[in-house]
Amino acid sequence: MSVVPYLAGAVAAGIAGGVLATLWAPGRWVTSYIQHFAAGVVIAAVALKVAPDIEHTGAPPLLVMGGFALGGVVMIGVKWLTMRIEARQQRTRGKPWGLTAAAAIDTAIDGVIIGAGFALGQGVGVILSLALGLELLFLTLSVGSSFRQEKGSRGITVAVTSGISLLLMAGAAGGMALLRGASESTLAVMLSFGAAALLYLVTEELLIETRLPEETLISTAMFFLGFLAIFALVSLGPDWGPDRQKRKRAGGWPQTKITVTWEAGLLLMRAP
Repeated sequence: MSVVPYLAGAVAAGIAGGVLATLWAPGRWVTSYIQHFAAGVVIAAVALKVAPDIEHTGAPPLLVMGGFALGGVVMIGVKWLTMRIEARQQRTRGKPWGLTAAAAIDTAIDGVIIGAGFALGQGVGVILSLALGLELLFLTLSVGSSFRQEKGSRGITVAVTSGISLLLMAGAAGGMALLRGASESTLAVMLSFGAAALLYLVTEELLIETRLPEETLISTAMFFLGFLAIFALVSLGPDWGPDRQKRKRAGGWPQTKITVTWEAGLLLMRAP
């Protein structure tokens, strides 16, 4: 199984976002539509691949819950650190290094999550690469736009965003190296940690930051379109060997999880 094409595609998406930031500054409405789509993609990845594959490992529930709790604590720590750096940046009016540091940490963690996904099975690794590659595109677009607003040169903008993108590859390589030969319980803990990080990404970086004074039907439609895209890929996409066999042995899709996640998405869309 070669994971390089999927990782290279995700990294290329991040680099493209940084380059695009030097040529185009998206308006708030376009940003909202795109990031709602990305939020739907990420939630679908958690609901349709990450959560079912964690369950199929047969890991003890307490271990899985512990991994999720640890992921939540780590992401809260990342949020705290980011807020401190950004507060200092506002006082000094410098380059957006707070946003850059947060993006770098998030991307490295995303890479480890992808590595854990590939260690468990090709299907979950591919879906995570697609979802997080899309998220990385808009993350580097945001970082690049911030640098351009602070009069940063195009060269610095592309260099910084490309460096952030390459952390995805480094994180994935490190994750796969550390988890090579790991038990399914260990992989389940890592993926439950990753699920917490991905939910943080949706609530704190994709949906909340794109709230607009007036709701639009297009934003809501883009969210569900992103979810539907991953739903279609997982259910109608290529045969991923062991991943699909697991699904067959489980008797089809976990409809309860899908329904609950869909309703959770609706609540997120309505959050103030």
